[in-house]
Amino acid sequence: MVFVFRTCIHCGRAINWERLEVLPETHCCVHCAEEYGTDINISPTKIGMDLDTYKDLLGAVRS
Repeated sequence: MVFVFRTCIHCGRAINWERLEVLPETHCCVHCAEEYGTDINISPTKIGMDLDTYKDLLGAVRS
């Protein structure tokens, strides 16, 4: 992996390289992400089944 040096958009401190390795698209350090919220936008993924099928499966597990 190539080491990328990036500074936080909120405080200007260097972002820990372990964080960049896991979240390469982040622009804020752990401290600021905890304080201001994450800057990563993740779109929801479909579960692959409709709601009725999901309810049927829940009923089968519970019975």
